[in-house]
Amino acid sequence: MHKMKHNLSSIKLLTNIDEIRSLLTGCGLPVTDISDASAIQFYGIEEEGKVLAVIGLEKLADVGLLRSLTVAEAFRGQGLAQRLVAHVESMALHENLKTIYLLTQTAAQFFEKLGFTPLSRTTAPAPIQTSSQFSCLCPDSAALLRKPVKNLEDGR
Repeated sequence: MHKMKHNLSSIKLLTNIDEIRSLLTGCGLPVTDISDASAIQFYGIEEEGKVLAVIGLEKLADVGLLRSLTVAEAFRGQGLAQRLVAHVESMALHENLKTIYLLTQTAAQFFEKLGFTPLSRTTAPAPIQTSSQFSCLCPDSAALLRKPVKNLEDGR
């Protein structure tokens, strides 16, 4: 693993679904519901046209579902995942979403350190329960976590 310093400061809206799918597949994440027609907005960090880190936000009524957070292996350990989560939190605030939810099989502790709290899958709101990720893609063993969307400047 190399720790070369790169100009990785810019998080932007990603539109190249093939590049996004390639990174997700390479990191073992499901991609069956990700296409040009998906309602998921992807944000990420690119270098020379190659996606190095990505996160998705699927808006479902007044809540958001965090999707597909991953960083290419060679670029892990540089804080990119935390930056992407913070970016999606600010986008959720901008979109007037009340809460962000996520499902994970491997990263619950990471998200808990970022202020997400676990909850029972049976208490998920209807828009989350009817999402493809909740109902089809993630097994029942996947942990469900949530975080209220707050304005960091005034505590709302």
